Amino acid sequence: MVELERPSRRWSARLIYLMGVLVSACLAQPVTISPRWQVHFPASANGTRCESTAISLSDNSMLVAIVAAGADPTNPKLQLGSRSVPVKVIGHDPVSRLGFIQAEGNVAPKAMEWVDEVGPSSTATLSVIEVGGSAKCRTTGWVKQVGGKILPFALLRVSFTLTVPPPGTPLLDEAGRVVAIVFQGAGTGNTGYAIPAEAVHRVRRDVSSDGRLIRGWLGLALRAESQIPLISRVLPDSPAALAGIKSNDVLLSIGSRQITDYADAANAFFYLIPGQPVNVKLLRGVEPLEFMLTPTKPKA
Repeated sequence: MVELERPSRRWSARLIYLMGVLVSACLAQPVTISPRWQVHFPASANGTRCESTAISLSDNSMLVAIVAAGADPTNPKLQLGSRSVPVKVIGHDPVSRLGFIQAEGNVAPKAMEWVDEVGPSSTATLSVIEVGGSAKCRTTGWVKQVGGKILPFALLRVSFTLTVPPPGTPLLDEAGRVVAIVFQGAGTGNTGYAIPAEAVHRVRRDVSSDGRLIRGWLGLALRAESQIPLISRVLPDSPAALAGIKSNDVLLSIGSRQITDYADAANAFFYLIPGQPVNVKLLRGVEPLEFMLTPTKPKA
């Protein structure tokens, strides 16, 4: 049994390892974005250096980039084209591999417009800036697990016309809004994974204010081997326990996210925010039930 929401050392290490497996050396051929923001992260002890395209967020000069496993997120070097730019580190989330930095001096990136979320749709035609201009790519589904390992949140699978662009490269909709950023190639062909905009917003929200991601906690545990999202345990004095949720209840949805299996539940729990109420629907026997729960910060 795995308590999805409880950030135990074992579970966190597993997630960090998994995301690290998905991220390679991060040294793919650069995409031409004129001029392009690029971040170089040195190797950590016994690690590997990496580089990532950096993309600005909607409301200020903050940039987001991908920090590969084995790279040091605390000492990046930022470039605008061939020009070095002073940089301030805002924070880094080791699970999502997202790093947030601030360009300093008299150079500020142009703010990009982002969608709020991709939503349930997993197929769309997008564009990416390739060498010589814009090229089309297409999202072809959600990726919730790799090699039998459940991801901490779902990634988008993307099919590119040419090679997979470097990590951090933005994928744009027809209105020029950022829908996702490239995370990593899938290992074969022109297919890659991308982090959806809602995950960037979720991590940025906490990292920019607290320096780290703070997960919301409901006090529910599920069994990964179960074919349905069956609640195996409700932790004492948790929001779920106080609301009357019981073991053997089946989760149907959390907020706007429908839940059909364990991986869906893991994805939904990733987006919970402490203090922000969320609607939870479940099935008890044949009776549908609905609760409004307020996640708390995880207990130690």
